[in-house]
Amino acid sequence: MKKSILFLILLFPFFVMCQNSNKKEETVSVFPADTIPMQFNSQRPSFYLPILDGIVNDSLRLKVFFDTGTWGSDFSISDSLKNFFDSDSAFVQIGKFKKQMGIDYYRSNLTNFLGKNTILVGWKFFENKIIEFDFQNQRILVFDKLPDITEYSKTKIMLHRNSVGNSALLISAQVILQGKIQDTFNIDTGCNGYMVLSAKHIKEQRIDTTNVNYFKSWVSGGLRPGVSIPADTIKIGGLYIANQNMRITFGDFNGCGLLGTKTLENFSVILDLINFDLYLKKIEN
Repeated sequence: MKKSILFLILLFPFFVMCQNSNKKEETVSVFPADTIPMQFNSQRPSFYLPILDGIVNDSLRLKVFFDTGTWGSDFSISDSLKNFFDSDSAFVQIGKFKKQMGIDYYRSNLTNFLGKNTILVGWKFFENKIIEFDFQNQRILVFDKLPDITEYSKTKIMLHRNSVGNSALLISAQVILQGKIQDTFNIDTGCNGYMVLSAKHIKEQRIDTTNVNYFKSWVSGGLRPGVSIPADTIKIGGLYIANQNMRITFGDFNGCGLLGTKTLENFSVILDLINFDLYLKKIEN
C-alpha cells in the first residue's frame, strides 16, 4: 500500500506538467473588438472597393471609402461640404472607433465616382489595430490582438515614408508574365485591379505587346494611359493565384507597384498594423 501511495505521489507532478503542456498548445481564441459592414459600389458592381458607414463630428453621416493605398493621416472630403467645418480637423467614427483627423478638401468639380457625400480615409485610421478583410461576407473585423493565423502565410510589410512623413504599406511579390517580374507593391484597396506595375518593366523584360489592351484610367493626379496584359501567376509570400484570366496593368508612372482588390479578394486578408505583417489565407472556390 505504501509503495502504491509513493508511486502516485511521484506520478502527480508528471501529470500536472502534461496538463500544463497541453494548455500551452491550445489556441487562444481572440474575438474581434468590432465588426464593420463593408459595401461595394452599387453603381459599379465589378468594383471591389471597400465602402463603410461613417460619422463625422457626431453629426454628419457619410460613406467612407477605405483606401489602404492612401499615404496620409488626413481624410479627404469635397469642398462643397466645407461650410460644415470650423477648424482644420474633425472626428471621424467608423464602427466603434473614433479618431481626430486633419481635413484635405478636393474640388467638388473633380471627377469622383464615389460621389461628393463620400469621404476617403487611408490605412492610418486603423493604425495600431489588426484588421481582417472578409471580402466574401463583405465586412471588416477589427482586433486588438492577433487572431489564430496557423493556416495563414505571413509576409513582412515595409513602411515607405516620403519627404513629408507620410507612409505606404509595401510588400514584395512576384508576377509571372512572359517571365518572372519581382517588385515591391503598395497594398492598395483603392485599386480595382489585380496588380499595377510601371511600364518600364515592359521594356526591361522585353514583353510582347502585340495583343495588349490600351486604356486610360483615373488615378491620383488625373487620367493616365496604360496597358493590360494577361498574367499566368501571382505569388505573394508562399501563396499563388493562377488560371483566373488575370490581367496586369502597366501604367505610365514611376515608383512601386500596386496590389489591388481583384487579387486580395481571393484571400482572407489580415493586416497587422501593430507589428506590420500581412497574413493571407487562400479562399478555396
